Amino acid sequence: AIMQPEKIKKQEEETTIILQKTKDILAEVANLDKRPFTVGFAAETHDLEAYAQDKLTRKKLDMIAANWVGRESGGFDSDQNALHVFWENGEKTLAMMDKTHLAEQLIGLIAERFRAYKSL
Repeated sequence: AIMQPEKIKKQEEETTIILQKTKDILAEVANLDKRPFTVGFAAETHDLEAYAQDKLTRKKLDMIAANWVGRESGGFDSDQNALHVFWENGEKTLAMMDKTHLAEQLIGLIAERFRAYKSL
């Protein structure tokens, strides 16, 4: 990124911002020799299962929790959400509920999968 020495003043109707890709910390952690149990998250506007499964495999994750965004119910700007959780050879849908209860359900599922992972 190019740092500006001072504030950029408004001059035109449009300003272009160039973003620089950052390191994928989750993928780096999942590829460590002594890696921890890794859980990723995906917020998708379409093809949720395909994108989540791809991310699970590509980043070598143990689990991924995916949710829809940009819909009328759930996601951002809502007290409720639903999750589709995937792992190797398995998946579970956590139905629409308040986010606190959803977080509790997800933690329970992560703990369950972690115990299965440790028993390998």
